[in-house]
Amino acid sequence: MVAKQKSIKKAIGVVTSKSNDKFKLRIGVCVGKDFDPVKKDTHPPNFPKELMLTKEEWGQYSVDAVTALKMKDLQADLVDIDIIPGTEITKRRLQKNHVNLTFWPELGTAMVAGNKKQIAEYWKVFKDPDCRLGLSWDYYDWVLNKTRYMTQCKKAGIPIIPTVMYTNGFDADQCLKDVKKQGWDKFFCKVGQFCFFGDGAIHGKTSDFETHRKKDLEDYAKKNKNSNIFLLQPFMLKENGHVFDEVRNFFIDGQWRYSVFTHGTDESDGGYYQEPEGPRKDACKALAERVYQEILKTSTFEGKKQTPLLNRIDIGVIPKKGHDSLHKTDNQYFLNEIEMICTTWLDRYSPISVADNVATAAFKHSIELLTKMLNGRRKVPDAAKARKVIKQLNDRLGPYQSIKLK
Repeated sequence: MVAKQKSIKKAIGVVTSKSNDKFKLRIGVCVGKDFDPVKKDTHPPNFPKELMLTKEEWGQYSVDAVTALKMKDLQADLVDIDIIPGTEITKRRLQKNHVNLTFWPELGTAMVAGNKKQIAEYWKVFKDPDCRLGLSWDYYDWVLNKTRYMTQCKKAGIPIIPTVMYTNGFDADQCLKDVKKQGWDKFFCKVGQFCFFGDGAIHGKTSDFETHRKKDLEDYAKKNKNSNIFLLQPFMLKENGHVFDEVRNFFIDGQWRYSVFTHGTDESDGGYYQEPEGPRKDACKALAERVYQEILKTSTFEGKKQTPLLNRIDIGVIPKKGHDSLHKTDNQYFLNEIEMICTTWLDRYSPISVADNVATAAFKHSIELLTKMLNGRRKVPDAAKARKVIKQLNDRLGPYQSIKLK
C-alpha cells in the first residue's frame, strides 16, 4: 500500500512515495498537544508550523510532536512516519498504516474538545482493532476508568486515598450520606473517567453543602448527568491546610526513568522541579514500581502481554509535620493516579531528553505490536514485506526476546 501512494502532506512529516520506491513500514504517530514543551532550544530547527498549536512559549514545541519528528530521522531507510494531528484522526487514515501510536489524542481529549463528529470517529478508531492502534481497548479502559485500577491496586495492598466509588452516576443526596458516614468534614468529588485538568470536580466543607451550597451539589449532578463514574474522597491536606504534593514517576519501555515533583497548590514554574535524590524520591519510586507491576499484569495487545511505551504514576505525599516533605523519612505516601502515554511528560524538568528516549523506544514498541498482530492473524497491509522489515529492524536494534515472528 505504501508503494501505491502518490503524495501526502510533506509539511507534517509524511514522505512522498513513488511506485518504484523501496518498501517501508508505515508507522502513524498521533499528536496534538499545545502544552508540555521540550527543554528550551532543543526542538528540531525544521519544526513545521502546522504542528505549532499555540504561540505561547509553554507548548509551542510540544514534546509529542518533537518526538514524532525525531522518529522521522531514525530508521528512515526502513520506516516512514505518518504524523497525524488530532483533527485528522480517522479510520481511513490509520488503516493505511501498518501500526499506529498515539502520544496525546484519545477519546477523553476529543470529549473535552466537544466536537461530536470527532468524538464519534475516535470511538470507531479506538474500538476497532483493524485500525491497528497500539492501545488495546481493555488496557485503555482500565486506565481511563479510575475505579478499575484503584480497585485492583487496593486489593494488591497499595495505599490509595480512601474512596467511595460510584459507577452508575452521581446523586447529591447519596453523596452527602456517604460523606457523613465516612466522617469527612471536607470532601472532593470528581468524574472518574474521560476527564482532565480538574474538570468535572467539586469540593468544599461538608457543612456548607448541607446548607447554603446544597444547590451547588445538585447543579453538579445535572452538569455531569452523562457521566457514570465518580470518585468521592476526603480532602487530603498538609498541616498548613494546602492540598498534598505529588511526585510523578515516569516509566519508558518497562523501566523507571525519572521523577518530577509537583506542588499541590503552586501551579507556577516554581511548583515543578526534578525530584532531588533522597528518602522522598526513593520512597516514591519504590511505591511507583509496585504500582507498575499491576500495570504489567493488565496491559495486553492482541490478547498477549504488552509492556506499555510510557506510563506516569503519580504518588501523593503528605509530611507528618509541617508542609515540607523533602528529606523527611516519615511522610505519608499513596497512589493518586495512573496515567498512560496520553499525559504530560514534563520534559522541561527531566534529566533526560524524553523525546529522544521515547522516539528510540517507539521503534521497538511498534515492531512488538506488529509481531503480535501478524502472529495473531490480524490483517496487516503487505504482511510478507512487513515481516522482512520487522526482522531487519530487530536485527539492527536488538535482537529483542519479545520479537518472535511465527
